[in-house]
Amino acid sequence: MGSSTAGESQYLLVFGATMALRERAVVAALRVFDGPVVTIARSRDARAAKFFDHVLLGDFSDPEASLTAVVDFEKETGMTPAGVVPFFDPGLMPGRAIADHYGLPFLSRQAILDSSINKDRMKDRLLAAGVATPRYVTVDGLDAVRAAVAELGLPCVIKPAAFGGSLGVRLITDESEITDAYDTVRGVIAANSATFTVQNHGIQVEEFCSLTDEVSVEVLTHGDRPRVLAVTDKSHGPRPYFAEVGHRVPSVYSERADVIDLAERACAAIGLDRGVAHVEIRLEPDQPPQIMEVGARTAGDGILDLVEQALGFSPYELHVRSYLDRLDGPLPEPRQAGLAALAVLKAPPGRIAAVRPARAVGAEVRSYEVFAAAGSVSSGQQANYLDREGYVECFWPGAAPESVPRSAHLDIAAALAAEVFEMDSA
Repeated sequence: MGSSTAGESQYLLVFGATMALRERAVVAALRVFDGPVVTIARSRDARAAKFFDHVLLGDFSDPEASLTAVVDFEKETGMTPAGVVPFFDPGLMPGRAIADHYGLPFLSRQAILDSSINKDRMKDRLLAAGVATPRYVTVDGLDAVRAAVAELGLPCVIKPAAFGGSLGVRLITDESEITDAYDTVRGVIAANSATFTVQNHGIQVEEFCSLTDEVSVEVLTHGDRPRVLAVTDKSHGPRPYFAEVGHRVPSVYSERADVIDLAERACAAIGLDRGVAHVEIRLEPDQPPQIMEVGARTAGDGILDLVEQALGFSPYELHVRSYLDRLDGPLPEPRQAGLAALAVLKAPPGRIAAVRPARAVGAEVRSYEVFAAAGSVSSGQQANYLDREGYVECFWPGAAPESVPRSAHLDIAAALAAEVFEMDSA
């Protein structure tokens, strides 16, 4: 059950727990902490009000504004945080500032800055530690992009040095694509940097990793030795983009020792020593894996929900306990209950005329949710996490990864989208 604290004078402060497909972080916080659970939101109309005992008004992605909101709340109520737990990148530096002020456990500032919130520093740490990852070149203009492409060769990848969710990540296969690709990345940075107070507007060109498969690895980093909790198969949309469109747990690669070793060494190279980290790896059956990114926070896209469904324990709970310094006793042993998967719902390009409920779904469909409404416009491309109209979650009880076709959840999503979205014919 929960871990009691110093009574009602203290609370658990969490960042990012109300984002879509991260909501079960709230469930974990309530299971672990016996006391009020609090978050920070920018306005009173935020959906956070439905989940938390108190919602502090402030910019959750700005360290100074977040600390001010917490200090003002203490002056008003006398309450102070017993722990600060980040569930997404924008909460890392604000959480660090609050933890410093109140003397609470948290990741080091350097470990945060060396993670995927600054992909240049992340790459430097990985390469210096001998961890396999594609080379990169920092660029600050079209001439620098052309020079980087000449150095790394084609194909290559251009991306922001910050951001997640595949925002701005694009493949370049020909020199004629350079100008458009660079303009696209600059546009993504300009359009999204204010949303999460991203100060890093850098761009990098990265050597293309030709390995065909990708997994994410959820790694508990508490103390000296990281431990892999789960491995997830990932699926991507069409090139030249790298939008994630599906996930499956457990992965067909869950037992590969080199994958587990590489993920743990990557976390050690970044200096992560607290909470659950999200590590992305490219690989093939007979090829050595390579690290793509190391996130100093829990996974998004419902991946940890899939882990809980398939393996019988909550990584969110371990994450919260780690940040409270209450990770005592043996860790839970995975109890494979079946195969869990999530896939994105994508409407055809154009204006959505109506959203209709599915007439019937298979037994493997646990739930589905549609974000779009009549009148919404579906983009013709699937470039990042913003280009989706919903998702479907599936579960095959007792199934092993090899027993279910690797595209099964994607096929279910495609069929469901074809049924629920009626497009405007005009």
